[in-house]
Amino acid sequence: MLERRSALATAHPFAWAALTLGEARDFTLTQVASLSKEFETGLAAIAGPLPQANDQAIESQGRTLFRTGPLTFWCIGPDKDDLAAQLAGKAIVTPLSSSRTRISIEGRAARDVLRKGFPLDLHESVFTPGKFAQTGVHHTPVLLHCIAKQHFHLYAMRTFALNVWEWLEDAALEFK
Repeated sequence: MLERRSALATAHPFAWAALTLGEARDFTLTQVASLSKEFETGLAAIAGPLPQANDQAIESQGRTLFRTGPLTFWCIGPDKDDLAAQLAGKAIVTPLSSSRTRISIEGRAARDVLRKGFPLDLHESVFTPGKFAQTGVHHTPVLLHCIAKQHFHLYAMRTFALNVWEWLEDAALEFK
């Protein structure tokens, strides 16, 4: 099996007083879908409770679960998670780990940086920990997940991850 390489190999993580930007590696991203509502029972038996809302992620059995469509879920687990093998033949399973890059942005300036390009209400009372949105920045689709009050993960397609990173760097310059 080929080794998973970072799409951000040329990017330089930074930690300033108000902001930290880095790549959050060592995760498995599995998309799970079905054509019938009954599959949710089988998925829940393996993955644990499922989110009901399409904007609120939940933690379940060591994984973060996102409902990204009516019968579609993203499951973020630890590196080498075996969820895909457990669900083989029970659902439509698509491994997405090697096609997405997870970028972490954290600090008191994180929301201010994100507000510069994300068409979302990022106010602390609205985009609270656990909330997520499928959106875009700099003409690139991303999933933005609020991990904590001042900590976010962005899931960008690997082919555009460096563009997203460079946009974040530029947007953060005033906080250096």
